Amino acid sequence: MNDNLQVIETNNQRVLTTTQIAEWYETNTDAIQRNFQRNKERYTEGKHYYCLTGAELKEFKDWATSCRAVNPDGSELIDKRAAVLYLWTEKGRLFIYDLLKSDDIYPLIEREAA
Repeated sequence: MNDNLQVIETNNQRVLTTTQIAEWYETNTDAIQRNFQRNKERYTEGKHYYCLTGAELKEFKDWATSCRAVNPDGSELIDKRAAVLYLWTEKGRLFIYDLLKSDDIYPLIEREAA
């Protein structure tokens, strides 16, 4: 697990990208996205996540570029080609955690403690 995740704020809340959450749980973004698609009706936009598109997404991409926001591996925080970006709140991250546990996916720190 990497504790050096880039701090991102939107709507006065700290949020994480799907890539950051995948890194936190040492899984891939596909697992997070599948989890979201299977359980989409259980998530609430504005409570668990924000979905950026259009001008809002462009503004966010411009911010990420201007402050050189990157993932811990040095890759760009936001894919320039992304047409949609999900940003996850703390409640959303914890909700993802509970749903990933049901798929036997745990963060590294819990796997090491077992």
